[in-house]
Formats: sequence, C-alpha cells, structure tokens
Amino acid sequence: MTTTTSTSHRSSSNTASRHHGVAIRCSTRRDGDFHPTKVPRDELTVRRRTLVDLPWTMLDQRHGTDVVRVTEGGSGDGERGDIAITDIDDAVLGCWVGDCAAIVLIGAAREFAIVHAGWRGLASGVIDHAVAAFDEPIIDAVLGPVIGVCCYEFGLGDLVDVAAGVGAEPASITGVTQTGSMGLDMTAAVDAACRRHGFAVSTIAGCTGCGDDTFSYRVRGDTRRHVVAAWRPGSTS
Repeated sequence: MTTTTSTSHRSSSNTASRHHGVAIRCSTRRDGDFHPTKVPRDELTVRRRTLVDLPWTMLDQRHGTDVVRVTEGGSGDGERGDIAITDIDDAVLGCWVGDCAAIVLIGAAREFAIVHAGWRGLASGVIDHAVAAFDEPIIDAVLGPVIGVCCYEFGLGDLVDVAAGVGAEPASITGVTQTGSMGLDMTAAVDAACRRHGFAVSTIAGCTGCGDDTFSYRVRGDTRRHVVAAWRPGSTS
C-alpha cells in the first residue's frame, strides 16, 4: 500500500491531485456540508460548483452495491447506488462521507469510478462489483479521508464479515484503537479488496476521527458530510 500527501485544503486555493489523468479533490469543514438530503438543493449546488465548477453526480448512497453509469455530466445525480462510473470528460463523480471510504478507481484508458464503501459495503463486496463494471483494466485506486483503526472500535463478528467480503484474513484488517480495543483497519480492508484484483490503493488523506478538517460521525457525532470529487478534465477545463 502506498501513501501520498493530500493537497486538499481550501477549495478557493487548493490544487486537485492528479492520478493518471483523473483529478481528485477532497472538501473540508470550511467548504460546508455536502449531505444531499440535509442541505437545500440550491445551497448544495453552489457548494459543489464552488469546489469544482463542472456538472456533478452524487448518488443516494445506501451501503449497497448498485452501479450507476454516468453518460453525460450530471446524469444519474441523486439516483440510488454506491458506485458511479463514467468514461467522459468534465463530469464530476462525488462521494459524500463522514467516516466511510470514498475510493476512486481509474482504468487504463478512459473509465474511472467512485465507490462508497462503509463496512457493510465492504462486507457485501462493493469493490468487486465496481471492478466488474469496468470494460478496461484498472490501474490505480485512490482512497480519500477515512476513519482509522485508531478510532474505529469494532466487533469480531462484523470484522469477520468484512474480511470475507474483501478476501482477507481477519487478522490482516484488525488493529488496536487508541483505547486498546479491537479495531477495524478500513484502509487495510480496502487495500486487500483491491490487491486481489491486481492493483493497490494509495491514500491522499488521514483519519477522519483524528483530524479536524473533515467530519466524523463515530468520533464527534457529526451529521454533516465532506465529499471526495473525481473528474477527468477535458481540453478546455
């Protein structure tokens, strides 16, 4: 598993990181709440366009494995699903999270996807479903801010389910929290699911629980959500 440093801070000044032609930007608390059912539509539109001034698709995420294919900028916005995939330029795929993993998968040619993966999604094989949606080999995976094992106390029964869903031994995704309890290592679980398909995951941010730049439901009880946005810039953007 490789790690890079996030360049995402303020939307007004930060430069999105680039990965094989796909731009990725993570919002912060200063960018506001991106929860699509709690923020008025007009206000959400302004926040999204302030972060990335292109048409957006954000799904109605349900911790499942449904796939939405985006055929033009903004299509599928609000549809039920946890995987959005496209092969077009200047279409933003956004994943709103507050501890769960937002994973960008990048194909060898044109396709890229964004995947919402909480522990239930990982246990259900959401990354396997995302990989199956591609018509080309995947060459990279990028993980946004996610709760770290340091802050994620987790029961053994559910941890075993997650391990089965990502094709890993339970011990390989188990760690110890700051309080000495058993914890789930979400980053290790995502990496295990990716590696069994032949690619590794790189991270561009740290723990949502320890950091103060993003929202965390489990640590701080936040009901607001930050967003990870991915797009392939066209020749004019």
